[in-house]
Amino acid sequence: MSENDAERLVSLDQVTTEPEVVILPDFPAVVDGKRVWVTAVLDRTAVVEPAPGEPKILVSRQRCLVDPKDIRFGYVAQRDAARRGREAARRNRAAQGARPRAA
Repeated sequence: MSENDAERLVSLDQVTTEPEVVILPDFPAVVDGKRVWVTAVLDRTAVVEPAPGEPKILVSRQRCLVDPKDIRFGYVAQRDAARRGREAARRNRAAQGARPRAA
């Protein structure tokens, strides 16, 4: 990693978003001097994959250094819409299972 790259890195904890926006996964980061791939971003931690095929580990967002230009953002409404869709499908399946089927 070049010195220029190291200067651009900030702690993932310092990346702020609006209330209705979340950080989307799948971007490179540096944890303890090693390059890793971030597969999930949680409230205070991130799930990283040290190398393809290696077990994923949970690290503090403070230890995870990222280049802010590599981060993508998404709206919480999209995540909630998917959740509502799954819940509606479950209700529909449950309602169909309670009704007798026509022979």
